[in-house]
Amino acid sequence: MEMQRHPCGIIYTRQFADFLRSKQQAEAERHPGELLSLEYTHCAEGEMAGSSWWNLEWISLFSVPADQKFEIGETPVFIHKQTRRGLKNRLLHFVNGQVLVKN
Repeated sequence: MEMQRHPCGIIYTRQFADFLRSKQQAEAERHPGELLSLEYTHCAEGEMAGSSWWNLEWISLFSVPADQKFEIGETPVFIHKQTRRGLKNRLLHFVNGQVLVKN
């Protein structure tokens, strides 16, 4: 498994980068002026403590601060500061049609 460490601290595999690229290529035509946004939430308290989930959506390029726009592989993505903190030193991998976030 080939892994890359992004300068923002996120670790990802080639399979994850390929997943983002294929999603961007398949959907970009329907989202002009938009950018993929990667979000990750890890719940620390309450009923859902210990649970985490990720989300990938399209957002307007105009709402993305330049310092929060990154490239994973060849795909430009918005990664919010809180998401970068939550994913720091975690591995993003894509296998069997699913994104996995590993410690």
